Amino acid sequence: MISLYTDDTAILSQGKTPDKAIAPLQNYLKNLEAWLMRWKINLNVDKTQAIIFNKKNDDWPNVEVYGTPIEWKKEVKYLGFFLDKQLNFRSHTSLIKEKYNKAFRAQYSLICRNSSLNLNNKVLSYLAYLRPILTCASPIWACTARSNL
Repeated sequence: MISLYTDDTAILSQGKTPDKAIAPLQNYLKNLEAWLMRWKINLNVDKTQAIIFNKKNDDWPNVEVYGTPIEWKKEVKYLGFFLDKQLNFRSHTSLIKEKYNKAFRAQYSLICRNSSLNLNNKVLSYLAYLRPILTCASPIWACTARSNL
């Protein structure tokens, strides 16, 4: 399966074992290489990443793009979200918490109790600036490990 959004692309392959998922993935990548060459599109292999979602820490055979092996990562960034191999979203939730705390500290003088700003404007500031940080990819908060909350 292929997932495209603007300039980000994810190619997904699944199987009961990683070997059964890697073989179709490598075949797809060969076809993709031919298509890219035919349409004269360059792929930045240095930005290409691969990840297997599982709980084991085995060493998997590499997949190749243009003859360059793609290293298996324990964590990848896709569409601004960090996906780790166990899908517990620990690094993503940590990043969001840091980002929220930084934004909150920047807005604190406007929305604190002693601010002369009226309550409606404080709420608008929260809704426009702070809440989107937490609600972006909000389903991740439901799927994350309790220890991350």
